[in-house]
Amino acid sequence: MAGYDKNPSPYLQQSVAENPYRLLEWTVFLNELGSVKGKRVLDLACGDGRLTRVLAHGGAAEVLGLDVSEEMLDRAKEQNAVGQPEAFADRITYAHISAADDMFEMTPPADMVTAMYLFHYAQSVDELNRMCGLIGRNLAPGGRFVTYTINPDYDFTSAPDDMEARIGFRYRTIDPPAHALVINDFEVPIWQWSRLQHEQALELAGLSNICWHPLRFPPDQRHHVVGWAWYLDNPSCVVLSAEKMG
Repeated sequence: MAGYDKNPSPYLQQSVAENPYRLLEWTVFLNELGSVKGKRVLDLACGDGRLTRVLAHGGAAEVLGLDVSEEMLDRAKEQNAVGQPEAFADRITYAHISAADDMFEMTPPADMVTAMYLFHYAQSVDELNRMCGLIGRNLAPGGRFVTYTINPDYDFTSAPDDMEARIGFRYRTIDPPAHALVINDFEVPIWQWSRLQHEQALELAGLSNICWHPLRFPPDQRHHVVGWAWYLDNPSCVVLSAEKMG
């Protein structure tokens, strides 16, 4: 993920920009995650730690964030340093480890595994399987996995020409399933895997009750629906959940 090490600023600015997309990004994800109070959580592709801090705010007892970008981890650690307003230094830690690592084990295993934007960084089905293997290996029986990821049904050819102006990012097709996420002069490759490929990888890792959850606005923000119908009709992202049976 060289783009995140060399030029992460456009991505980071977009990730905190105040627009209705933030509501779509978080509403269903947090609803499916449920209470994290007292839980041990493993957050994959944690980036600058924005989700790890949300989890700590929610009462998670311990949060471990993993990422392959040293630049993003440095930013996460800076924001988690003692004295920073969003710091939870006693409960959040970070490690420079790939989500496709074949050896990593969290001891004891996590009660929950989370990931905001992960599976579309898998460059092959084998790498997708290894990501799911890490999830299954590090999730305690009865634990839950929730991710926000590229929609397998998203039609890249139907995106409006002014998508970046409307939402803050756009996509460039390379050679399907390979595409690129573009934000100003920031660009990073992504891959769009099918529903079946996701589900098979999760099942191979020992997860079940696999569910796809469409995006929606919270009830008190339904007035955004009309203006965002173009995106809701063809959403580029979706929430995916699964469980490891006890």
